[in-house]
Parts: sequence; C-alpha cells; structure tokens
Amino acid sequence: MRAVVIILALLVAAKVWAQDKLHREAASEALLAAYQLHAQAACSERPQTDARGMPVAVGSINWKQPETAEILLGNPRLSVPIWQFEHPLWNARYKNPVLRLTVGDRFSRLACDYDVINGKAELLVL
Repeated sequence: MRAVVIILALLVAAKVWAQDKLHREAASEALLAAYQLHAQAACSERPQTDARGMPVAVGSINWKQPETAEILLGNPRLSVPIWQFEHPLWNARYKNPVLRLTVGDRFSRLACDYDVINGKAELLVL
C-alpha cells in the first residue's frame, strides 16, 4: 500500500512540475511577443551609458537584432529586502517582468533591461 501512495505522490509532483513549466514557458513567450518591439525601441532611444553614466559603447548598438531575449522576474539590481512588503519598490524588485536583450560577444556583452510595467530601459555591462 505504501508503494502505491508513493507512486501516486510522485505522479502528482510530476504533473504539478510539468504544468508549472508549461505555464512559465507560455507566459514568457507571450510577454516576449508582446513587448520585444517596445523594448528594442526603448533601448535604441536610451543614451548609450549605464546606470552610473559611464559610456558602454563607442558606436551605436543594434538592439533590433539581439543575440538573446529573455524574461526575468523582477529587477535584481534593486536593493529591497524580501520581507519589506510595504516598500515602494518591492513589486519592481520581485514581481514585475523585465525583458532583457543582450548583444556582443563573449568578451564584451551589453544588456538592456526593459521594465514592462514602467516602460523604462536600463543598460548594463555584463
């Protein structure tokens, strides 16, 4: 009887994992399809400097053809403790989707993070 219960528990865990994975992939694809053009425009309009104001590239960067485009959950560069739910930046840190476009080779990679909710872009040197 224990074996049957263990097998059923493993099947339930596999079902929940598969559904969660499919949901995350579908949501990521939908967000990429909906906001990639907005992110490319916002990254192209932004001055080619990082958050500190330092120039990140000599020439212009073609954000229209990024090497990778991915969806992140929250902005990891914001310093907000996870237990401070009333902090005004808590949603931006842990909840809001961020679309990251990356360009460059393995020696010099640049990224542009586009906050989908606020509609703002930020350049990074990876």
